[in-house]
Amino acid sequence: MRYLIIDIGSNTVKYDLFEVTEGKRSKSVGHRSAGLGLINYIENGLLSKKGLEVLVATLRDFAADGQTAGAQILPFATASLRRLDDPLPVLTAIKEQTGLSVRLLSGSEEASCSFYGMLSTMDRLPKRGFMADMGGGSTELNRFEKGRSLYLHSCPFGALSVKNAVGAGDAITKKEVALAKEYASSLLPAPLSEFGKDGKKAVLVGGTAKACRSLARAFLNKKRGNLLTREEFGALLSRITDPDEQTLLEMKELIPQRYHLMGAGMSAFEAIFERAGTEEILICRGGIREGYLEKILKDLPIDAIEA
Repeated sequence: MRYLIIDIGSNTVKYDLFEVTEGKRSKSVGHRSAGLGLINYIENGLLSKKGLEVLVATLRDFAADGQTAGAQILPFATASLRRLDDPLPVLTAIKEQTGLSVRLLSGSEEASCSFYGMLSTMDRLPKRGFMADMGGGSTELNRFEKGRSLYLHSCPFGALSVKNAVGAGDAITKKEVALAKEYASSLLPAPLSEFGKDGKKAVLVGGTAKACRSLARAFLNKKRGNLLTREEFGALLSRITDPDEQTLLEMKELIPQRYHLMGAGMSAFEAIFERAGTEEILICRGGIREGYLEKILKDLPIDAIEA
């Protein structure tokens, strides 16, 4: 059986095509993404006509891939549409124009799916720590111990919204880094500072995290790039702050859809690390789409956190 899981995010709309075997083991056999920057089409709580048009066109294109692959198509949206005053007209228009029923995840549902995606794809999950899944418009936090969720929270900021809030350009400056950290810090939940030992190890999930891994491989000569010390993460942020033309060109080649967000996203991560007392950073290969599918396959409530 094949499933096409479409993730409508604030910065990118993407899908993974999963193939599921008899034992309900899933494997991604296809991936596409489109950097729509939907958050930039939202004004006064409304998605513009142009924003709806580009979203519908992308979903039609992606759905055609799913139909060709003989897959069941399961689309969901996160902060991209959650921030609308009334998402229903947009969801209705998508249904009418594409035939797709989009599930709008709440912040807690998004955190739950990301957490389950981490559990199902992380090879060596720490016994205790916290997950941080940063998208374009929100960041989901989940404190865990021995694979069990202890606390979850959805923060109302992501790499793209932080960039827009501080007016950062494609190449972030030192002043903008400070502003981005201050902005993100103001929106973090109070319990984050009480994580104690669980705050020392952070597992990063999502597109911003995976882009960090790519940059670590290129700029820090980390062969795998999925394990960083706090000092290495800080050195990587320094490397892309006030970058020269060559560094910016390399970023564009490495992460073409996210290079312009990395300064803001990494600054926001730094604010999280400072508050939690993080010392070690692990980057997960999976994420919300894997978690969403796993919950469907196991017939689990999307908003449930399993022990």
